[in-house]
Amino acid sequence: MNILYSVILSTTLLFSIFTISESFAMPDSDWVYLIPSHEQGLKNMFGVRHNFDTGFTATLNDHQVTALQKAGLNVEKIYNYQLLAPPGACEPWPSCKNGDGGDSGGSDPARIATPSSQIPWGINSIYNIGEDDFTPSGGLGVKVAVLDSGVDVDHIDLVSRIVDCKDFTKIDRKTGGPKENCDDRNGHGTHVAGTIMADGGFDGNGIFGIAPESELMAYKVCGGGGCWGDDIATAIITAHANGADIISMSLGADGQSSVIRDAIFSVTEAQDALGADGRKVLVIAAAGNDGPNIGTIDYPGANSNVVAVGALDENHNVANFSSRGINNGDYQIGEREVYFAAPGVSVYSTINDGTYGTKSGTSMATPHVSGLAAKVWQGSADATLTYLENLSFDFNNDGDDPASGFGLPRLP
Repeated sequence: MNILYSVILSTTLLFSIFTISESFAMPDSDWVYLIPSHEQGLKNMFGVRHNFDTGFTATLNDHQVTALQKAGLNVEKIYNYQLLAPPGACEPWPSCKNGDGGDSGGSDPARIATPSSQIPWGINSIYNIGEDDFTPSGGLGVKVAVLDSGVDVDHIDLVSRIVDCKDFTKIDRKTGGPKENCDDRNGHGTHVAGTIMADGGFDGNGIFGIAPESELMAYKVCGGGGCWGDDIATAIITAHANGADIISMSLGADGQSSVIRDAIFSVTEAQDALGADGRKVLVIAAAGNDGPNIGTIDYPGANSNVVAVGALDENHNVANFSSRGINNGDYQIGEREVYFAAPGVSVYSTINDGTYGTKSGTSMATPHVSGLAAKVWQGSADATLTYLENLSFDFNNDGDDPASGFGLPRLP
């Protein structure tokens, strides 16, 4: 009897939605929504972008949303996150937010350019050496998933670091999963990856990141239309499943998407989702570039289970554009609070086409912390975060402040 009732209910629901949606001749506008249902008929009707425990996502127009709402389904609008750059700096990167491919490359590509500096100032600042006459090292065996615009898979200083390459903005029709490529058509992801793990190239004449022996999982979640929340959430879950130790995200938006929040919780807290070993991932994200006012921090960095990073200039002052949290000085980092600050102004790193360039933003600050976490990895996310806290130096003696949190984590 219950099965019969369920069939009748499902049929009635689908007929109602179909009748209402068909009564509108032309779609109004398209957006991505979470439909809180696992009804196969709805999936067939609207198509599936990604499946989640709470339902599935689909691209809907306004009239389809109305039809679903009238049928009693409380659909949720998915945020479109953006690559982060400070005011006036978005021009080099399409679809980025400021303050208001091919397969993995082959071995030993030709060197197209030589960097003006092999040890950028930010790397020097993290290593705390005070001179450029050293070679960065570390990160062996540590996997860092960079969720961004992809990576220049042929860049001589990164090609040997790539161990996984996926495009979550496109679905493989055969597998139903992301496409197996991550070519960066933007340059943002390549810049971020270089700060973490550029290894100087096979000839040793290139640029170096903080942890040049770490492994890059290049997960493309940002395309020409931005970075959809469901793509990001799926990449987070996949990164954990594929063995990532660290997830680095240099993207953000003013609002929260439940699918990202749930994905972050599932890889950082929920023991049943983490498997028998209870392995957690250390999730690090940009604070945003909407400063200097208090409470301007972006999501996903604003999540309580995420390490949010603000930007410092070469004098170790917090950049004016760097978003601020709501830190209250108790050294207990929670929702909408900045955790650390790191070099994020005039950062020199790898960019597309095998070359190098200087960029600014909390996007650039974030990989400094991600790279250091890889270099000093303590065997677990919790132990590594505690170690980073102990390494932090408060240049301005402001304590746990809304701009820089614990301060700059750097080697002793």
